[in-house]
Amino acid sequence: MTMPPSRVRELAEQVASGHGLDILELSLRRQGRAQVLSVVLDADAPIDADVVEQISKELSRSLDADDPVPGSYLLEVTTPGLERPLQSGRDFRRQRGHEVQVVCAPGDGSRSELRGTVLDVDDDAVTLDVDGEKIRVPLSDVMRGKVVLPW
Repeated sequence: MTMPPSRVRELAEQVASGHGLDILELSLRRQGRAQVLSVVLDADAPIDADVVEQISKELSRSLDADDPVPGSYLLEVTTPGLERPLQSGRDFRRQRGHEVQVVCAPGDGSRSELRGTVLDVDDDAVTLDVDGEKIRVPLSDVMRGKVVLPW
């Protein structure tokens, strides 16, 4: 996997920001004989599939006009999957109202596991509803977090 030219990031950020979104990841990789330009979008709220499609079309037109990637490639525009680990405040903000599982390392060196619904998130902590009790978990204590899938 290689970093695409900086102009690709500029174009992707320009198109994404026009829809109120950010670029989480950007990569250029080989898949068999083809090159794949992968763009992962990010936002504080879930991203509608129609918006992903619209950004893909707009970015494709911008890339075709500017031609910053040598050779041919396949453009892949996606969002972070449900299996993506939750680590930052932004990751947890996207999951407000959803159930998550968090493994923490409190200051005393022990480990604890919590499962609850994300109520609130700030720059320092995520607040979970764990069986009716509000628990504030410092983000610095979160070792791992993941969405609990409903099935």
